[in-house]
Amino acid sequence: MGLDLLAKGVASHDEKSFELVYQRLYKLVFLVCLSVVKDEATAQDLSQDTFVAVWNKSSEFRGKGYKAWILTIAKNKSINYIKKHSRIVPVGADYELDLACTEVQGSSEDSLALKMAIERLDPIDSQIVLLRAAGMKMNEIALLLNMPRGTVSWRYSEALKFLKKLMKGDKR
Repeated sequence: MGLDLLAKGVASHDEKSFELVYQRLYKLVFLVCLSVVKDEATAQDLSQDTFVAVWNKSSEFRGKGYKAWILTIAKNKSINYIKKHSRIVPVGADYELDLACTEVQGSSEDSLALKMAIERLDPIDSQIVLLRAAGMKMNEIALLLNMPRGTVSWRYSEALKFLKKLMKGDKR
């Protein structure tokens, strides 16, 4: 069953529909929150807050793009958290990099090298790469980051080229 169809069930407060949405999107919601706040515990709390908001505001959703709507809620909750707690410097969580790097075939040295390479990317490029690695489509990433799809695709392509150079040892 598609997410847009499940949205109708969630809007009518069907717990099974909500559970399916939660299972399908928790990882992405968590990654979005983590990419903003850079703290694993805070990202978990914000992820839960996001799903509470989805449950409470489900009747406000109109049309298609349910996943993008939910991820936008997560992003906005995370940004609001940062604004509210601006005196707190987020702890640099390596969790999101670990998630992306666990897919690397080969040694743990390869995984560590990829992690270090991703850390050298521009923060937006890093976020694009991590969200794409988590399974998001380019259109969804573009909606989430409020950027044109072409820009997201180009930045993703350039980031991958940069990562390949770094992984081969080219420091340019």
